[in-house]
Amino acid sequence: MAKNTQEVRIRRSAKFLPFMITGAVLGVIAAVVVGLSIPEEQRTAQPIITYLIAYFAGIGFVIGIVVALILERIFVSRAKRAEATKL
Repeated sequence: MAKNTQEVRIRRSAKFLPFMITGAVLGVIAAVVVGLSIPEEQRTAQPIITYLIAYFAGIGFVIGIVVALILERIFVSRAKRAEATKL
């Protein structure tokens, strides 16, 4: 019985969804902190905190994607080669 060997690359892979969710959650937390740190006399009648949450969550989401892409590039460059045998 002949065994087929093949060269494969072994590497880690970043999962994008946790990075995106973490970035968005950190953005929401930052927005709440910034929104609540605005002095009472400088606040407007409109609920600015909702705008801050939307913008900061979006920015955090994008930053999470960028971090995941950077890690993905690092993991690809550190991939190891190995011989695998098909059974």
